Amino acid sequence: MEKSKLLKIVAVLCGIAVCGIVIAGFVMPKEVRVYVDDSIEVQETIYETTERTVGGFLKAHQIDFEEGTDWIDLKLDADIEDGMEIHITKAFNISLTVGGERMDVKTLPYTVEELLRTESVQLKRYDIVEPAMNTQLKPGDEVTVKRVTKASESETETVKFKTVYQADSSMTIGDTAVTQKGRSGEIEKTYLVTYTDGKETDRELVETETLKKKKDKIISYGTKIAFGKPEGLKYVKKYDKVRAVSYYFSGNPRGSYGLPCEFGTVAVDPKLIPLGSLLYIEGYGYAIANDVGSAIKGKTVDLYMEKYEQCLLWGARWTTVYVIEEA
Repeated sequence: MEKSKLLKIVAVLCGIAVCGIVIAGFVMPKEVRVYVDDSIEVQETIYETTERTVGGFLKAHQIDFEEGTDWIDLKLDADIEDGMEIHITKAFNISLTVGGERMDVKTLPYTVEELLRTESVQLKRYDIVEPAMNTQLKPGDEVTVKRVTKASESETETVKFKTVYQADSSMTIGDTAVTQKGRSGEIEKTYLVTYTDGKETDRELVETETLKKKKDKIISYGTKIAFGKPEGLKYVKKYDKVRAVSYYFSGNPRGSYGLPCEFGTVAVDPKLIPLGSLLYIEGYGYAIANDVGSAIKGKTVDLYMEKYEQCLLWGARWTTVYVIEEA
């Protein structure tokens, strides 16, 4: 009996010893190193803990960790072990603008490409992403996705006709006639239009089609020099062997008499022919004495032409001037 009692006592003592060892194992502190990366620096902290799991450890020691947002290299239900290292990467705020709509999002230090995938942003063919897809994000960054679309658009445009002057040697100098009426044309222009975030940002002409051809208005002007005077011309004075020099102005200056210097007006010596007098000049036609000049003395007149080509034909020559009505 004494041997049996002794065995029971030994068994009880062994059980107590084992329980003590187990209990001591639960309460014995364990060393844990925690590394927190906030994208600016990595901070290392050493803890002594009796917590059993990683999640319990983080909560008990009030370690800054946001589940579902921050990254941790261990599962939260993993057992704490002595000498364990825990690595945490903190999420940070950035601005994300997609199609003109801005939002603030929290992200880990992903690349732009990883961010868009995480945020379920689907890119289309012409979309523009800034910064580049392989850019590593950092706090405060701004990521922009510009929605770009292209469309073909057509529009009809009126082409105005021009007025074209054409020399006609069969017509007397000074005579003009409309030999072709003008007609406007129509063209269809097709553009490739680019829209960025719904606003037009580029328009490229890709095709032009003529729907109706334009016809320029043609005014023929005479270059034939016909000497002589109209039958039955009445005049008060006649000057033979008058030197007539042709002139052409591209602008529209006014003469001393006040009329524009154009075809049908001439410059004279007012001592011989008063300004405002009505004249007929052989080879030129009817004219008004409208201007003067320092080189115009006596029987000399300057004839203003409608076109430069008429000046070349006339040059300087002798003619007869009839004063129909003296001012």
